[in-house]
This record gives sequence, C-alpha cells and structure tokens, in this order.
Amino acid sequence: MQKILRRVATAERVAAKRKKVKETKYFKKEKKEHVLDHRSQVQLAQREFDRAKQAVRDRWALGPLAPRQDVGEWAGAHGAIHEARFRSYGRLTLAMRNKRCAWAGGAYNLNLRVNDRVVLLEGPDKGKIGKIASISEETAEVTVAGLNKSNLRVGPEMRLPDDPAAVNIELPLPISAIRLVHPLKDPQTGVTRDVIINQLAHSGMLVDRVTGKREWERVVPGLNVSIPWPPEEPEELKDYVCDTLRIDAEERTFVPTLLRPPMPPAIIDELRNKYSRFRTRHEPEYIARLEAEEREKEERRRQTEESMRTPLQEFHRQERANKKKKGKPRLTLEMLEKIGEVIARNRERSVNAAGVSEVSSPPSSSSSSPSSSSSPAAGAAEPSAATAESSSSAAAAADVPPPPPPQEETSQPPPPPST
Repeated sequence: MQKILRRVATAERVAAKRKKVKETKYFKKEKKEHVLDHRSQVQLAQREFDRAKQAVRDRWALGPLAPRQDVGEWAGAHGAIHEARFRSYGRLTLAMRNKRCAWAGGAYNLNLRVNDRVVLLEGPDKGKIGKIASISEETAEVTVAGLNKSNLRVGPEMRLPDDPAAVNIELPLPISAIRLVHPLKDPQTGVTRDVIINQLAHSGMLVDRVTGKREWERVVPGLNVSIPWPPEEPEELKDYVCDTLRIDAEERTFVPTLLRPPMPPAIIDELRNKYSRFRTRHEPEYIARLEAEEREKEERRRQTEESMRTPLQEFHRQERANKKKKGKPRLTLEMLEKIGEVIARNRERSVNAAGVSEVSSPPSSSSSSPSSSSSPAAGAAEPSAATAESSSSAAAAADVPPPPPPQEETSQPPPPPST
C-alpha cells in the first residue's frame, strides 16, 4: 500500500510540474505577443509623429515647394491617424486590467455601467463630462459619447468609392483616465452639486444559484453613500420587410370541428415520428417504399460489381456456370473396376515396401508353430491374398458379389514317434 501511495504522489508531482511548465510557456508566449503588438503600435505612432514633424519643417524651409502629404493612400485624410491605432493591440492580463480598474472596484466587479456620467482626466477633452457609450472588459477601456474624438483614416480597401477617406469618431479611453460624476447633497449647506468620485466599492453581493447572475450595490467607501445604477434604456426595435405583422399572427385561421383531428395529419405524423426506426408499426406505403429503396440499392451494388469484374473473373464465372449446368458426375461400373484395380495395386506396392504380410489367420493349435509362420509358402501366398482382398473390395464397391477367398493349405505336423 505504501508503494502505491508513493507512486501516486510521484505522479501528482510530475503532473503538477508539467502543468506549471505548460502554463509558464503559454504565459511567456502571450506576453511576448503582447509586447510585440504594443511595440508595433508605438512604432506606428512614432512614425506618424516623425512624418508630421518633418512636414512642418519642410513647409517652414521649402514653403510652396514642400512635398504634399495629402496624396496617395492619405489623399483626403491628411492629419488623421492610422486605422491600426483605433484599438489597442495585445491582450491585457487580469493584473493589468485590475490596475486600470482599481478605483472602480476591479475588473471582475466593475462598478461602471453604460450611461454613467464620467469626467475625463486625460486627452484633449480633459475636464469635460460625458456619458459612457460602451465598455470593453477585455481591454478595460470605455468610449465616452461626444468626447475624445479624432479623425481616423479609412483605408481604400475598407471604404466604397463615394465614402470619405477619414471619419471623426470617439477613441477608447482606459478606465484609469476617467472618474465617476454623481450629484450629492452637502449635509451642511443642503446644496446638491456634481461630485467627482475617486473611489468605488461593491456591497451586498447576491449570486443567483440558477442563472449565476451577480448583483450588488456600489458605494463610496468612507461616506457609505450608495450610488444608484443608471437606468437602462429600452431596446429600440426596428421593423423590417421580412417581419411578421401582428395582425397576421393574431388572425384566426383554424377552427376545430368533430369531423377532423384538432391539428393537420402532417403535424401529427411529425410529432409521432412515423419514420423512426424504433417504431414497430408502419404504414404499408412506407414499408413498400423502404423495400423499393433496398432493391434499388442492391441492384446498384450488383451493377457496380459487374462493371468492376475483370476478364479473368468473367472466365471463371462462366466456367462455374457450365459446371453447374452439367450437374454432379456419376461413376460407372467400368470406373469402379478401374478404381479397385488402382487401389489394389497401390496397396500391394505399399505392403511390399513395408516388408510385412497382410495374411492373418485365427490362432489355432494346429497352425501356431513357428515353422509354419516363417515358412516360404506363407510368404509366397501373401501377394495372392492381397490381390484377392483388393478384388473383393472393388467388387463390393461395384455391387458385385466378391469371389470366394482361396483356401489356405495348412500343413499338419508329423505325428510324434511312438516309443
């Protein structure tokens, strides 16, 4: 038992070590990809800055002779940023997302929702207040409606011929660059005004066991003031041409009567699944159709086999058909006599080769002397006995009575001398 426990412990250690090595390798690979993506984005931004600075120098030094910047791929989009800078590259880890969302309760329990009023702490619109339009949990970024807008170039492969080369849209901001704004009442003066909330925490966590949905309240730590969630706007439903009208859905098109079942027979057959292989009773039409399909399948298989048969197989098939037409062969009396002769000849040859005698006689006092058993007459009578036996077996096979066996000559011993 101790040996088994040691083996189990060793296997667990090896499995844990392999898992750790695998996770470390995956983490290093993911980190490397993130670093490369981030580096490529920084290099792209640096190239755009260098190009803009060089354009300023050229206009200052060359004046009208300065090279144009609004030609080629950047035609009509001069001054816009590259489309690759619209979204941040790479995949942020949980630690990085928690760092961005530290003031809002962390990335797992984020205390921000769409339509929350926030103030920007960075960017060209620093200090302005707007509503959150969207939240990205993967990158811990938000988009504020109407703020932090910039001209974004749209590549030629991403637009139609009549579309503009640049669009003015909101760029995402990290959650660390915003703060929640909520009106609070001053207990001393009784005046209600907007207050910037620099810290949020969750309280009263409730988890639904069935759906797994989590609900909680967000409060300001220290003040114990609960900040209500923003009201959710009702979903705007649009009508399309393919939509079913309400009048068509509410129209009464079926009236049950006693002359037919309460639903069409096709629906009943579909609910009963009359084509199920587990059903024991089927309609004759269905059974006939299945049999016809089976016959067609067998006929196709036979035709396929015939089309794939080689000439040699065709010859063998024809030979077998001819033999089958002839039927089983029958042995005549001449054949049986010939077979008997062959059997006798083969037996005689095998006996002579073995050097033994097939002649046997019942033991008796008169013929049990050693001189008679080893006499030359017995050896001379051996072929005749074998021949007689073979002829008798051949005659028996031909339904002919066998000839009587030859009489063996027995020598009487001389009488004892009288005294």
